[in-house]
Amino acid sequence: MNVASTSDTPLGLLLLRAEWFDSVVALPSLKEAVERDARRMNEALQSRLNLAQVWTVNSLQSLESACQQLRSSTVQGLILAFQVWAEDYYLAPILEALGKRPLAVWCFQPWQKLPLSLSFLDVLRASGWVGTFEGLGTLHNLKKRFYFTYGSPDDDRLITELERFARLVRVYDALKSARFGLLPYRNEQMQSTFVDEFRLLHELGPKVEYLSVQQLAETCENLDDAEVNQYVAELRQNVPIRGVTADTLERAARVSLGLAHLAIERRLDILSFNDIAPETHRRFGLRPALYPPLLWEHNVHLSLEGDLGAATAMFILQKLSGQGVFFSEFWVWDEAENLIIGGHAGPQNPQLAEPGSLWISQDYEFAQSDSTEGAHLQFVVAKGRVTLLQVRCKPEGWQAIAAQGSSLGGAPRLEGYPHVVVRLDTPIEAFLRRCAEVGTTQHFVLTFGDLSQEINQFCEWLGIPVLWLG
Repeated sequence: MNVASTSDTPLGLLLLRAEWFDSVVALPSLKEAVERDARRMNEALQSRLNLAQVWTVNSLQSLESACQQLRSSTVQGLILAFQVWAEDYYLAPILEALGKRPLAVWCFQPWQKLPLSLSFLDVLRASGWVGTFEGLGTLHNLKKRFYFTYGSPDDDRLITELERFARLVRVYDALKSARFGLLPYRNEQMQSTFVDEFRLLHELGPKVEYLSVQQLAETCENLDDAEVNQYVAELRQNVPIRGVTADTLERAARVSLGLAHLAIERRLDILSFNDIAPETHRRFGLRPALYPPLLWEHNVHLSLEGDLGAATAMFILQKLSGQGVFFSEFWVWDEAENLIIGGHAGPQNPQLAEPGSLWISQDYEFAQSDSTEGAHLQFVVAKGRVTLLQVRCKPEGWQAIAAQGSSLGGAPRLEGYPHVVVRLDTPIEAFLRRCAEVGTTQHFVLTFGDLSQEINQFCEWLGIPVLWLG
């Protein structure tokens, strides 16, 4: 799996304390207790996170020093904790130094199980809640989006939630430097999937590189015959093949391998492949619709129809889950059974296939018009909980639509395409009407697992409103 690693994500921890505790209360025992709590906080996070730097701010001088270091620090995100009550005017300079990097707010309490009675010293040790709630209003006033958690350093749930924050930070940072390929150009048949690539770069981060069919052809020509022959042999050994000649299978394997090599050579995260572009079919006599293991071995993924919004959704889901991702448009529904069926032609990741459902057919769409019958993977997506996501570029911003349900797997329900049968958590009527109210494209991507919390937080950081269907 390629889940974003928390150990690869350098984070900072910034503890806030009021100068008043030292200058007015001035209890040596309080100072010692607070220092012990700070060490516990540090050690608990260090055990499971990459805590690269720790700052304590309890005066204007320490605030200035911490902000200066934070500006130049390599930390990708910051965990902010009011360890005890502290002035909230610390926050504006800290946010300025943090910039666009993600922020987590930790509402700290020294104990997982509250003692039956608290001394005056303990009450002051536990005053972080007061500071946190003071700070929450100021953070909202300053319009800083943040991840929130709470608890004692001894609370496993707290550390697990901060691990989730670290994964989200990792994906957020990766999106800002992501590389998408577009081959050979966007699908001009679909206006709703149009994405302004310059807005994509400046507002979300991914850079788009245009690739040509000629580049793909040259890559295919330069492939080692031994690699192609080995891939063909693996397909023959592992996947039933029906209605495809040996020559067509070899050609399809070469072009699909070429697609994978081109994406890897160009250091792409996602290759958005316009699979119906006439130029591709004229040049190769088929649509490359196999999916070499080389792709997932290098953590490169294929999106379809030149839809860069769908490519963005695919990047987000794949990085958050570490799973394969399926590209789909939905065709039919069964209101009584509350299920929808959809899929898409072109190269789809067979890692998601229901065991025993994978086979290779001719390309049902283009067998009549291309110079070959083509070779196309067919499968049903396996059973399991799934999350669906769509990202659309609107004239005035971005929009995300998400839903959850269960992939039912089982026997094929339709002919011609890799497909998924999903029983939605929300009624079909509500799903359809809400899509009509907000406006959509036809393309959703899905992966296994419940990613609702991650999607909500991630899109909040990006400033993208999320509509959950259900």
